Amino acid sequence: MVGGLRGLVKHLRSSTAVFVYVLVLYFLLMVHQGDVRRQGPRIEANRKELNFILILCGGGQGGSSNQGGKVASDVGRQIRQADVMLKSAVLLTKRKLHFHVIADSKQLYGRLINRTANWPYSYRRRLRFSMHDVWYPEDRQDMRTMFRVCATERLFVPDIFPDMDRAIYIDTDLVFMRPPEDLWSFFDSFSESHVAAMAPCMYHYGSPRNKVPFYGETGLNAGIMHMDLQRMRSMPDGWTGATMAMHDKYKTRIKLADQDILNILFSFYPEKLLELPCEWNYRVWLCSQEENKCPGAEENGVAILHGNALAFVKGNEMKIQKVFEAFEQFHLGEETLAQLVTQLEASLMQVDAEDMSSKCKKVAGIDSILLGQLRKHLPAATLP
Repeated sequence: MVGGLRGLVKHLRSSTAVFVYVLVLYFLLMVHQGDVRRQGPRIEANRKELNFILILCGGGQGGSSNQGGKVASDVGRQIRQADVMLKSAVLLTKRKLHFHVIADSKQLYGRLINRTANWPYSYRRRLRFSMHDVWYPEDRQDMRTMFRVCATERLFVPDIFPDMDRAIYIDTDLVFMRPPEDLWSFFDSFSESHVAAMAPCMYHYGSPRNKVPFYGETGLNAGIMHMDLQRMRSMPDGWTGATMAMHDKYKTRIKLADQDILNILFSFYPEKLLELPCEWNYRVWLCSQEENKCPGAEENGVAILHGNALAFVKGNEMKIQKVFEAFEQFHLGEETLAQLVTQLEASLMQVDAEDMSSKCKKVAGIDSILLGQLRKHLPAATLP
C-alpha cells in the first residue's frame, strides 16, 4: 500500500514537472510572438536586399499629351539623372540595393547598367539590377502616353510584381543625401492600415490650377512612394481596380496623371497613407518663393533632393542644379565623400558669388539646408 502511494506521488510530481515545463515553453513562445508583432516591418528591414522600382521609357512618344516637351522626356537626360541617383545611393548605403528597372527597350536598360560598369567593385557589389517589360492592362493601353510616356506605369506595379511584398518607387531625378536604408526604414512606421507612403506636395494642389480632390492640406508628390504591394493587392476591388475607378471618374479633370490619381485615391482613403517628412522629397518649389517651406529640412537637412520640373538641368535654379552637377562629376573610389562635400560647398558659394540664376539663394541658410544631412553622414558613409 505504502509503495503504491509513493509511486503515485512520484508520478504526480513527474506530471507536474512536465506540465510546468510545457507552460514555460508556451509562455516564452507567446512573448516571442508578441515581440514579432511589435517589431512588424523591422523584420523586413533585415532582408538581404532592398527593392527599388525605376521606370525608364523612350521619349518623344507622347504626342500632344506629352507634358514638358522634348527635354522632359529626353532619354539621355533620364539616363544621366539615374546615373547620379545610383551614385548617390551606393555612396551612402551599407545594404544591398535591388533596382527593378521597368524599361521599354533592352538598349535603354543596357545604357543604364553600363553607367555603373567601371565603378569600383566595392560599390558595384551593393547593386543588383533586373529588367522588366513595360506592361499595361489590355483595356488601359491609352494610358501609356498620359502626361508623358510611361508616366502612369507605377499604378500597375502591384500587378507587374505579383510575388514582391514591398518596394519603393523612385523617380530618376533624385539625389540621396542620406542612406537609402533610412528611407526604407519608414516601413517600420506603417500601421496595419497603411499601404503606401509619400511626401506632401506643398505646391499646386489647393491652387486654381488643380481640379481634382487631393490628400491633406497640400496634396502629395509621387516622386517617391513606399509600396506595401501585398496590402495593395488585398484592397477591396484590388489596387488596380481602386486607382482605375478614380481615373475613370475624374478623367477629364486630371492634369498630372498618376500623381493626380493617387491624390484622389488617398483623399478618400487617408488612413491608408503614411505621410513622409517633407525633407525626404525636397523640391525647388520648397525654396523658390524666397522662403523655406519645409521646416524639417531646416531642422534636419535635406534627406533626398528631387530635381522635378527639370531643376537639375534647366539652368533656372542653380542652387539645386549645382548639387546635381557636383555628384555627377564625383568619381567613386577616386575621391572621398569629404572631398565631395567640399566641392558642394564651393559650388553653392559660386552661385552667390557669380549671381547665378536662383530664387532659392534668397532663403537664409539654404546651403546648410541642402547639405546639412549629408554632413551628418560623413563618417557613416565611409566604405570599409
